[in-house]
Amino acid sequence: MECDILRKIYFKGYYGFNNVGDDIFCVTADWICNNLWNNITPVFIGERLPLLSSSAKKYQSPSYVIRKLYEIWVCLVADNIIYFGGSLFHRIDGVTDIKYHLNKYSSLHSKLGAIGVSVGPFRKTEDHQSIMGLLSKLPFVAVRDYDSYELLENEIMNGYLSFSFDPAILISDVYPSLRKAKSINGKKKVAVSLCYYERYVNGDRDCEKTRIAAVLNFLLRLVDEEDIDEIVFFEFHGGATNGDMGLILEFDSILQKQVKTRIVEYTLDTRAFCEEFNDCDLVIGMRLHSAILAYALEIPFFLVEYHAKCTSFLDTIGNNYRFSICDIERNIEVCRRIMMENFIPGIVSPEYFRMLMLQELRKIGSFICGDKVTD
Repeated sequence: MECDILRKIYFKGYYGFNNVGDDIFCVTADWICNNLWNNITPVFIGERLPLLSSSAKKYQSPSYVIRKLYEIWVCLVADNIIYFGGSLFHRIDGVTDIKYHLNKYSSLHSKLGAIGVSVGPFRKTEDHQSIMGLLSKLPFVAVRDYDSYELLENEIMNGYLSFSFDPAILISDVYPSLRKAKSINGKKKVAVSLCYYERYVNGDRDCEKTRIAAVLNFLLRLVDEEDIDEIVFFEFHGGATNGDMGLILEFDSILQKQVKTRIVEYTLDTRAFCEEFNDCDLVIGMRLHSAILAYALEIPFFLVEYHAKCTSFLDTIGNNYRFSICDIERNIEVCRRIMMENFIPGIVSPEYFRMLMLQELRKIGSFICGDKVTD
């Protein structure tokens, strides 16, 4: 699909804050514009954006004010504004949130769209109402989980509503080197993703401590009882105030006494990070995108559900092999089976969602270039 004239699309998300999950959205959007939606310039705004193609336009600044000024200007000159990837629709944070203005000014509504996003959960009735008011004005909304789709199905949507899955499912298209055949041997290299949550949202800190202790105890049992060659900690979020490194170092100091450990730090080179990740045989993850990336790369994984979006993802792919905070014996048993079979029994094939995503992108791409998008 190629537009007759060059178009600029502003891809909007939580980009540029040292988060691999969001960086994957950026590199995927960039790939889409170069491979599926030709004659389109992708535009991104962030503090520190990942490595992208030469055709991408990046506006970067450490200044919040400057980034907002960039955003106002880009929203005015861009042909389309697409919310792309992530939990982007759970509230509107007043006049400083661009969603407030996109919702208010009808002249911008025809430019809008959303792909691979989650909707909710909502803390307040007002949040639900304001988000639904905005989404009802978008010409197209393609969500990444069935919970979001069912939620919107019951609302008044004036545009095209579809299910597309998460953009990360295309990571092997973005980086074909990730498709290499993997050797299967006795010893396992285990990728581990860790994060805090409750302390950042004024939640239940006791719940957070219990979850973290359960994961640590599980890992100690795993390396003690199974043939684990190496534990590799992946820093999915490299932020100074809410990143993963503090918890990684805590776990590493304990586990390195029993098994070889290594830390893969956050990097703007998303390809290099994904290639390191792809070399692992099993993923134990807290970060949602550690599990989505593992799923896309067909690496067996065990996701610790700390948020409703984690549960929505597992429900969407039909994964019934869940981590239990209270039952370490069951966790070991389930993990042992996953490692033995080298896949998660009963889940939907990643290829199904990959093809679905490509299909939806082609439909939406035709709409962006002037055709009507239909079911």
